[in-house]
Amino acid sequence: MTRWILRSMLVLAALVAGAPETMAAQGFLTCSSTGYRYEYCPANTQGRVLIVREVSTGNLCHQGRGWGFDNNGIWVDKGCRAEFSYGRDDGGGGSWGRSGTLTCNSNGYRYSYCNADTQGRVSLVREISTGNLCRQGSGWGYDNGGIWVDRGCRGEFRYGRDSGGRNDAAIAAGVLGAFALGAAIASSQNSPPPPPAQPAPPPAPVRTQLPPAWAIGSYQAYDPDSGDIVQLVVSGGGHVYLRNEVGELVSEGDLRDGMVYWSSGKRSWLAREGPGVLVGDVDTGKHFYFRRNG
Repeated sequence: MTRWILRSMLVLAALVAGAPETMAAQGFLTCSSTGYRYEYCPANTQGRVLIVREVSTGNLCHQGRGWGFDNNGIWVDKGCRAEFSYGRDDGGGGSWGRSGTLTCNSNGYRYSYCNADTQGRVSLVREISTGNLCRQGSGWGYDNGGIWVDRGCRGEFRYGRDSGGRNDAAIAAGVLGAFALGAAIASSQNSPPPPPAQPAPPPAPVRTQLPPAWAIGSYQAYDPDSGDIVQLVVSGGGHVYLRNEVGELVSEGDLRDGMVYWSSGKRSWLAREGPGVLVGDVDTGKHFYFRRNG
């Protein structure tokens, strides 16, 4: 029996000694973009990575461009070679993994990266800079590790997912509510009797032309209130579909002469904006940016 126990302990010790570094709570590694090629270095980052020292020369390791990470590893590109620290020592506690807001500034029109556990969810709450500089994809963007700004964009951003579930009041304030649910959900939250029925909206005008080529396609936007990625599709025939994150149809309508006439009776304007489109709610004045897919 003693011999069997000793053998088992030796086997266990060998397994622990041979366990990969990615199982450690914290660790260090060097990840190199050799020949300016993309390289991925596996590691159990637990959503937290810091660059300790850049080995390459020429300041090539800009986070979000030269390097980044996800939960399973660290990537480098464009010649970046550096030593990284990953993992966390607080046992999984602290504020990492919670939603929040931050201000990120591109001072002097330079690229800047602000660390945050975005959990794949970021929205621009308020632009501080002037001149409409905070266009997603050119003035700002994000990855799992933070938010980047460039070209003079200074903005306040909301990131992460709320711990609570979605609710109708929150949805009514976001993208889905603006174009689909709106007043119907808001009124359902109040106890007073509903107001008298409103007259039916005027019929949509007859389409005079097919939608422009730049409008046709599939787009997406993040609804911070519902926590959904909202899908917008404009067909070649001018039909418009609004779907939630799981592909369920939320609303549909027709695009005619720059206006979307939704089946719910709401109206929205649609305009070209960079690589995507802006869609604005006529009733509230709110507008939302949809980025083109692909």
